[in-house]
Amino acid sequence: MNVRLLTPEDTHQAKSLWQMAFDDPPAFVDWFFAHRYLPQWSAGVFDGEKLISAIHGMPMQLTGTDGYFSALMTSGVATLPQERGKGYMYAAMRYLQAYAQEQGIRALFNHPQRPGAYAHLGFRPSTFTKYWRGEGALRPGTIAPFSAEEAFRVYSAVADRYSLFVRRDGEAFRLKMADYASDGAKGFLLQEAGRTIGYCVYFHKEDVYGEEVLSLDGYGPLLHELKRAAGDRAVSAKLPPDADMPGEIRAQNVMLAPPDIWQAMEDAHRPCFCVDEY
Repeated sequence: MNVRLLTPEDTHQAKSLWQMAFDDPPAFVDWFFAHRYLPQWSAGVFDGEKLISAIHGMPMQLTGTDGYFSALMTSGVATLPQERGKGYMYAAMRYLQAYAQEQGIRALFNHPQRPGAYAHLGFRPSTFTKYWRGEGALRPGTIAPFSAEEAFRVYSAVADRYSLFVRRDGEAFRLKMADYASDGAKGFLLQEAGRTIGYCVYFHKEDVYGEEVLSLDGYGPLLHELKRAAGDRAVSAKLPPDADMPGEIRAQNVMLAPPDIWQAMEDAHRPCFCVDEY
C-alpha cells in the first residue's frame, strides 16, 4: 500500500470513489470535480495504481482572535467498501496532516457525517449550529430577489462576530453560491430602509430547508419568508448558535489543532460558528 498526494491523473478514480461513497446529485459531483477538486491538497491510499481510500483537502482562512489563520478543510473521506476497517482512512488523514504542517497549516477541520467519526484521530467539536424547525413567533419583512453581491456584504459583516468562521473574498463567495446553485438552491434577501441586512439560501425538495441563513439584525423575517415558501411542507434552517430563534444547538464541525489554537478560541469569548464550507 502507498499513501501519497493525488494528481490530476487520479481524477477519474477519485470521482468514482466519491460517487460510490456519497449520495450526492450528479450535477453537484460534476461541479465539485470541475471547480473544487484540488489534488495537490488531497491524499489517497493506493494498492498499486488502484485508489482505495481518499481524503480531499481545501485550504481556507478561519476567523481567529486577531484576524484569521490558515486551516485545511477535509471532505469526501471515502474508502472502497471491501477495504473498510483496515486503517486506510487513518493513514491518509495522518499523511495529509503532516503535509499540511509542512506547508505551515496547523489546523484541519471537517464536517463529519456522524458524531464522533474522527474522535480517534484527535478531532474535537469546534463550531456549533442552531437547528430551527419552524418554531417561534415570526414577523414579515421586506424581501428582495437574491443578489450574490448584496449577500456578500452581509456575509463579510457577520464574519467578525464568530470564531472559526470561514473568511471568503468576493470571488470565493460567488463560487460558493454557484456550489449551491449546482444542487438546485434558491435564495432571497432581507432589506430594511433600502439596505440589505440578511439573506437566505435554501433548498426546496421534499421539505424546505435553509442551508445558509445570515442576518445582521434578527432572523424572524428571513424565517417568515422561508416558512411562506414552504407552504404545507416541513421547514427547517441552520442558524448561528446565538440567533434570536428557538432551536436545538448541535456541533457541526470538528477540528484537529494544537493546544494554543484551542486556547485562543476560548480566550476570544465569541460563539464558534461557520456556514457550510463549500
